[in-house]
Amino acid sequence: MHTVLFDDMGDVWDAKSRSLAEVLGASLSADELTKYVVRNLGFIAAAENDGSVSLRLRPAVVSGTALGALIYWLHDRPVARVLLSFLEGDWMHELVASRDEAIRRLLARVAPRTEGREGDFLKQQLPLHVLQANTPLRALLDAWADCRGRYDRERLHSVIQQALNGRFVLFEALPGSSSVYVKEVGKGLGQSGNYWLSRTKGLRVEDQPDYAYGKWVAQVYREVLDTRNPALDNVDAVVNFPQQPRKCYRYRRLVLPFEQVGNSTLVLSATVIDPHISLRVQPSQEAS
Repeated sequence: MHTVLFDDMGDVWDAKSRSLAEVLGASLSADELTKYVVRNLGFIAAAENDGSVSLRLRPAVVSGTALGALIYWLHDRPVARVLLSFLEGDWMHELVASRDEAIRRLLARVAPRTEGREGDFLKQQLPLHVLQANTPLRALLDAWADCRGRYDRERLHSVIQQALNGRFVLFEALPGSSSVYVKEVGKGLGQSGNYWLSRTKGLRVEDQPDYAYGKWVAQVYREVLDTRNPALDNVDAVVNFPQQPRKCYRYRRLVLPFEQVGNSTLVLSATVIDPHISLRVQPSQEAS
């Protein structure tokens, strides 16, 4: 079986290549190096062969970025069965019959760390009346009001596509669950958003490539669900997508709740990029 390694930056390495050993300055064989990085550095080892996938990781040290990259790697492959091997003192093994079940088991066993990320995510709550007439988010808010909180897909998506160029994510909350799940992802979220977020359908908001960011934004969607009121914010967030450097995203976000449809409740988040938003203290401000 061909084995690859996901590192703490979300990059993928061929386990048999000497490239990783050279980067780490290690003289270990390929097999010993794989054991070392999984046990000590938070890497994940994945082997695949004809629909069968074997995963090895140590939950206590595994990198959240490595886990995010692995989940999206799995979504790009036909998977018939997955052998999960968790190092928790001794190796523990579980065989599951689908990719989705494997992802659920991974997320249940691994709690990605978010410490040190608090300053990465900033928001400024705004009153709805700051949205000027004939602006994209105002057009969407007016459409929501016209629909009286009902999810009229034809009416709403006409506005989303024409005024917002498809910059939206639709979420779903199910009865009896505190989680909010990704239901639909628009095609106007930029290259990184389209690549990574399009693979989050059916997952919790927290299970984005950047778990800490997903956990932060999930709080906003839960608040909107609880209050049943729209929320408007300026956002200044530093996001870690796997295989990419940290990047600052500045945007204005409108989150809209909808009446229950069947057994679920929907929340729509639409954004407009605004590089002029800056919620961080500048060095000159600190000095004064």
